[in-house]
Amino acid sequence: MRAEGPQQPIDFSHRAHYVADNLDCEYCHSTARRAALAGVPALERCMGCHRFVATAHPDVGKLTRYWDRRAPIPWVQVSVVPRFVHFTHEAHVRAKVACAECHGPVEQMDRVAAAHDLTMGWCLQCHRQRRAPVDCLTCHY
Repeated sequence: MRAEGPQQPIDFSHRAHYVADNLDCEYCHSTARRAALAGVPALERCMGCHRFVATAHPDVGKLTRYWDRRAPIPWVQVSVVPRFVHFTHEAHVRAKVACAECHGPVEQMDRVAAAHDLTMGWCLQCHRQRRAPVDCLTCHY
């Protein structure tokens, strides 16, 4: 795992939200259950709490300014799958693959870093261990 992830427009601590607030991954990344991309939560999800919680925190102030302008936050993508790979979070959630298996211990991170390079060899190793399909068309179509 890389020591530290990229600088983001807002400092967001998964540790604070997961441990201190007792939120699981799918609370914010709810699309992972039903879509290819888990993606970054919509600003509405964040503001659902932060209209009332930690409003004096400087990073919540930044969040609120994006909200007031109706502007998307330009997050820097951390986990990157090659463009020629068709990866779906939904299938992996359904197969009960824990988020940490690919993303590492995000719940312990103050700044998210990529845990793995997500290479074909790395993915195939996991597929073989779980007896998941390894034919080319599973991911390349």
